[in-house]
Amino acid sequence: MNMPTRRTILISSVMVSLLVAPIVLSQRASRAELRFQEAHRKETIDGDLKSAIVLYRKAIGEAGSDRLIAAQALVRMGECYEKLGDTEARKAYERVVRDYGDQKDLAEAARTRLSALERAGGLSRPAGITLRKVWAIGYGGLQGSPSPDGRYHSFTDWKTGDLALRDLITGLNRRLTNNGTSEDYDEWAESSVISGDGGQIAYAWCINENHYELRVIGIDGSHPRTVYRDKEFCYYIAPHQWTADGKQILAALMRNKEECQFALIPIEGGPVRLLKTQAPGPWHPSLSPDGRFLVYGGLDKPNGRESDIFLVPLEGGPEVPLIQSPAENICPIWMPTGNKVLFISDRTGTRGFWTIDVVEGKPQGMPQLLKDGVGIVGGAVRPNGFTRRGDFFFSTSTGISDVYVTELDLAGGKMLRQPVSVAPRFVGSNVAPSWSPDGRRLAYYRLGDAYAQKPPTLTIQSVETGEAKDIPVKLKLYPFRIIWHPSGKSLFVTTFDTPEQGPLTNYLVDLQTGDHRLVRSHPLPVPGAGDISPDGKTVFFFTGGELKLRGGIISCDIENGKEREVAKIPDLAAGGFPKLTVSPDSKYLALRVPMDGGQLMAIRLVPATGGEWRELSRFPRSDFADGSDELAWTPDGSNLLILRNTGKKGMPELWRIPVASGEPQRTGLSMEGIGLVAPHPDGRRIAFDIDVGSGSPNELWVLENFLPAVQTAR
Repeated sequence: MNMPTRRTILISSVMVSLLVAPIVLSQRASRAELRFQEAHRKETIDGDLKSAIVLYRKAIGEAGSDRLIAAQALVRMGECYEKLGDTEARKAYERVVRDYGDQKDLAEAARTRLSALERAGGLSRPAGITLRKVWAIGYGGLQGSPSPDGRYHSFTDWKTGDLALRDLITGLNRRLTNNGTSEDYDEWAESSVISGDGGQIAYAWCINENHYELRVIGIDGSHPRTVYRDKEFCYYIAPHQWTADGKQILAALMRNKEECQFALIPIEGGPVRLLKTQAPGPWHPSLSPDGRFLVYGGLDKPNGRESDIFLVPLEGGPEVPLIQSPAENICPIWMPTGNKVLFISDRTGTRGFWTIDVVEGKPQGMPQLLKDGVGIVGGAVRPNGFTRRGDFFFSTSTGISDVYVTELDLAGGKMLRQPVSVAPRFVGSNVAPSWSPDGRRLAYYRLGDAYAQKPPTLTIQSVETGEAKDIPVKLKLYPFRIIWHPSGKSLFVTTFDTPEQGPLTNYLVDLQTGDHRLVRSHPLPVPGAGDISPDGKTVFFFTGGELKLRGGIISCDIENGKEREVAKIPDLAAGGFPKLTVSPDSKYLALRVPMDGGQLMAIRLVPATGGEWRELSRFPRSDFADGSDELAWTPDGSNLLILRNTGKKGMPELWRIPVASGEPQRTGLSMEGIGLVAPHPDGRRIAFDIDVGSGSPNELWVLENFLPAVQTAR
C-alpha cells in the first residue's frame, strides 16, 4: 500500500487552510512527517488513541524546525486525550497557544478547544442534557449530518452549490465537489448523510430543476460516483440514512409532486428495494438499527395540518400507527438503542423532542418529553443524527414571521405605541393579518413547518379576549391576503387551484364549518394582485395572463359571474408585478403599476365602474424590496399606504399618500421585515406582519449527553 502523502494527511487534519502550502522538509523533518502519518492512521483508522498519542509525541520530538508538524501533532494529540477523557488535553492545547503562536490557524483551533473545555468545566461531561448552538450557516439551508465522532458535519455550500464539510472543532469548511466559484450555477448538492464508519457521504445532486440523482463521495473528497440515476424517479431524491453494514442508502424518491417511494439503494449496483409508497409530506423515514422496521411521518389527511407517525415492518405485516394526536408530530428517527423513536411535536404549544418506546414493532406506553423549546413552531426543524457518544445534532431556522399591532397618528406622522405581537401561541409563525368589519376579530395564517411541507392554518383571534380559534379549512392554503365578507361570517382566501400551482383561485370560507365555495380563478402570472370589493360583490383582477385581455383590469360579479373590462393599463406589460386594491366605498381602484421596464413604480386611481385613471405618485423601483407589493387604503378612503425601503439602514418604512394631493408623507412606522399592512376600522390601529431571517434550517445545534441521559431516565 502506498504511504499517504502530506496533502492526504492534512486533508483530514485540523489545518484545512494549509493543505496546498508547499513545505521543504529536511531529512529529520521527513521522519517526523512519517511518524505523524503513522499516528494519524492509529487514531482515525485503527481507533487506537493511546498508541496514537505515543506516536504524536515522537513526531513532536522529531519535528526539529518544522513547527507546522509539531503544532499539528499537538492539536491531534489533544483531541486524542479529549476522547479518552484525559486532562492532558488541556496541556497540549496550552502548549500550542504558548509555543506555536506563529501557526495562527492551529493556535486558533487550540484556543477554540480550550474555550470549549472551559465551558464544559474541564473534561467531565455534564450530568444532564445540555443544548448548545454549534454553527449558523448564514445563508441557505442546512441539510446534512454529523460524522460518527462528532468532528464534522456535511452541508451544501450555497455560494457555489458544492457539497462541503464543516470541521466543528476548527470552524473551517472544505468543499468536496468542484462546482466552480460562481453563484450562478446550474447544478448543486442538496441533502447529504455521512456513513456509519465516517468514511463516505451520500448526497443528492440536482442536475437541473426536477432532475436529481444520488451520488457518493469519500469524506476526503475521493472516489466520487453516481450510485442511482433513474428516469422515472428523478423528480426529487433525498438520502436519509445508511444501513448498518454500509452497503445501502435509505432514500426518498419522487416520481412527481404526487408520489414518493421510500427505497433502499445499493451503492455497488443491483436492484433497488422499494419499501413504501407515500404521498408528499413530512416524511423523514428512518430505519431501526437492526433494519427490521421503518418509521416515517405523514399527514393525517390530504392537505391537512396535523401529522402522525407510522411504523412499517420490513419483513411483512400491517403498518402500525406509532403516534396519533391532534398535533404536529414530525421527523421520527430511531435512537441508536433501537428501543425508542425520537420525534418532534408541538403538542404542548411549543416545539419539543419526544420519544416513544417501541418493542417488536409495537408502541409501548405514552410519549415522553425529553427537551422542550427547540425551535419556533412553524419554523423548520430537522433532525440531523446521533454521534457514537450519544450527542444529538439538529438544525433549525432562525426565521421569524409574526403579526404585530401598533397605533399611529397618521396626520402627525407619529407612532403612538410600540408594536406588540398579537399571537397568544405559536409566536414567530404568523402572517397576513386582516381585521373583521367591526374590528373585534383578527384573522391571520399560522404557518406550517417548511421542512415538513405543512400548509398554513387559518386562525381567528378575538381582540377582547385574545382567544384564537383555528378554522378547519379543507383547502391547501397559501398565505396570501385574507379578505372579510361584510357579514363577518365568512372570509375570502386565495390559493392555487391545482397541486401544480396553477391559476390563483378565490374561495369563500365559512367560519363556522370551514366549508368553502369557488369564487373565481385568476390568470397567472400576477400572484395576489387582485382584490375583492368590501361589499363582497365584485372581484377585480389584472389580465396579465390572458392574452386576449392583456393590459387591462376585469371586474367579475361574484353572484352571476358576469365580467367586464374596467380599464386599459398600457404600462402593465412593462415589467414587474402590478397590484390593485379596492377603496372602502368600493368606488375606486388604487393601482401600483410598473413603468419604464420596471424602473419606476406609479400609484394610480381609476373608477371601479370604468373610466380614465389618475396618477398620484411615482417612485424609483429601488424604493421597494423584491417581492414587496403592499398597497392599502385607510378606512376613511383618504389615504393609500405603501412600504418603501427608506428607513434606517434601508429598512421598510410605511408611508401614506393622500388621495387629494398625492404627496407622500411618513407615518412614523419602520421595522425590519414589514410585509402586509392592515388598518383597523378605527383608523388608528395598524396590524402588520414581519418576515425576518431564513425559513430553511440554517442553525446547527447539539443536545450533548443526550443518549446517556435518556438511558439513565429509563
